[in-house]
Amino acid sequence: MNRWILALAALASIACGCEPLADPQSYDREAAPIFRRSTVVAAPAAGTPARLKVVAWNIKYGAGRIPFWFDCWGDRAQMTKAEVDANLAKIYAAINELDPDVLIAEEIEVNSRRSAYVDMVAGILEHTKLNYATFASTWNSKYIASEGVGRIHLGNAIFSKHKITRAERIRQIDRSDQDALTAMFYLHRALGRAEIEVAAGKKVAIWAVHTEAYDNDGTKQKQIAQIEDLLAKEPLPFVVGGDFNELPPVAARKQGFMDERETAVCSADFTQPPYTPEAMQRFYDKLVPAIALDRYGKTELEQKRYYSHSVLGPDEVNEKGEKGFWNRTLDYLFASKGTTWQVGSTDVAQQAGQKIGGDGGVGPVLKTDPVRLSDHAPVVGTWEVP
Repeated sequence: MNRWILALAALASIACGCEPLADPQSYDREAAPIFRRSTVVAAPAAGTPARLKVVAWNIKYGAGRIPFWFDCWGDRAQMTKAEVDANLAKIYAAINELDPDVLIAEEIEVNSRRSAYVDMVAGILEHTKLNYATFASTWNSKYIASEGVGRIHLGNAIFSKHKITRAERIRQIDRSDQDALTAMFYLHRALGRAEIEVAAGKKVAIWAVHTEAYDNDGTKQKQIAQIEDLLAKEPLPFVVGGDFNELPPVAARKQGFMDERETAVCSADFTQPPYTPEAMQRFYDKLVPAIALDRYGKTELEQKRYYSHSVLGPDEVNEKGEKGFWNRTLDYLFASKGTTWQVGSTDVAQQAGQKIGGDGGVGPVLKTDPVRLSDHAPVVGTWEVP
């Protein structure tokens, strides 16, 4: 990051008394905005028990498989509006095919130069059957000098067919391994929380997660522990989901992934620190996972069926000439004790032709191809609440 440019810009902002260049993030827990589709579509009856199909998906700010500079494989920093619209059209199609009652989405942008200033919250609302949304901002800076990124506004969103009656943004613990200027313009992780009225007098809570990826000071582990503490105080039945940037406790491979470059082409700021899979054990012990640990299996061959992340897509190759494909699990859905997941409904939506839930699953057989739509795959499950 060009710190001299940022310093001059920051000083200029202070001198003129202008609005800050970066969101000062002076909050701990605050109300988040709630949005509504222009024409509300009737939501299906939740039933008894209430059944809600939930999808958690990091959509990579509508970039599809365009290799960006901080992926360490490309040099792109911007997209054209035509590229963003084309990528989002495929994402809308995938969402409509999975047909969630609740969508937990990470890396949503609403006013960023790199995604041509497209409002992705509005886009998803207007192009799917989801009626309500809330947006928890995590990175809101008027100018990022690095690689010409420019204006950026990124966050986590929760979408629902049923009415969102309350929404919050909850600040996560910040990194301590950055200088003050970098920290000012860096993203600040936050949780999204929404209360959803699924039937008269019956509410549930949905939590959206996207923890730190590149810290060298244990921030991610602190954020994961913070999430556990917050969920222990949640009074409503809940689902928590998203990109935890951490492997499951039984992961067969913990390092040396095929999409890591042997020759670095990006800053050390984007070097993945060692994973700590044991940090995720608490969620399997205290909550109800959509995909239980025994289902993963023990070997890479068994576990690859549930991988959800790869920097490289299937139309790219690494330095050894190997085509990209999902190569690790970072994305999860967990539900509160006393609730369950419908048998045959939980899965990772990896590629076209796959039947959700496997041979005995409830489907659908995917027509869209998630492996080409983002660097993360959707995690899917139908949640049952007594």
